[in-house]
Amino acid sequence: FAAHWTTAFLTFAYSLWVALDLIYPDKKEVNTKIRNLIRFALVVLLLQIIWGAFVAGLDAGFIHNHWPLMSEGKLIHETVYIEQQPVIKNFFEGKSGVQFVHRYLAYVVVAFILAIWFKTRKIERTPLQEKGLKVLLAMVFVQFLLGVLTLIYAVPLWLGIAHQIGAFFLLATMTFTLHRFTK
Repeated sequence: FAAHWTTAFLTFAYSLWVALDLIYPDKKEVNTKIRNLIRFALVVLLLQIIWGAFVAGLDAGFIHNHWPLMSEGKLIHETVYIEQQPVIKNFFEGKSGVQFVHRYLAYVVVAFILAIWFKTRKIERTPLQEKGLKVLLAMVFVQFLLGVLTLIYAVPLWLGIAHQIGAFFLLATMTFTLHRFTK
């Protein structure tokens, strides 16, 4: 599931990039620090999407249905590191470990997008860059909220699908924003 999901998302993002190249063929001066920050944030977002696919594939959303702590008042549930041996397997194949990574990587994604937002406020932005940033900021909070609701309601089908669609739109928005700060 994860390989198929990730390949589909990467294919979409690349196709969107090519379409944006055709729509906006003019090049402009690039702020490399901002561009590199957005690139790194895109990589982190892709990792988050991969771990989301692991969560879906392992049905890991049906456990630890509490937020912000995993359960029983714990930041890290003990099953995160004891389900599989060796310990590293827990973070790829263990339900608790996979959910742990996906859960806390969401905070990292939000932090990166907030950092992009704040760092770009100091520079002159084009109208398309401004729109991309606004939608990116809104989309990351919508996606985060969908993730929390999906978790605490133990993955009702409609919320799980909405969260997956949210990931698609967040990737599209991140791709658009990177393109506008790159080309």
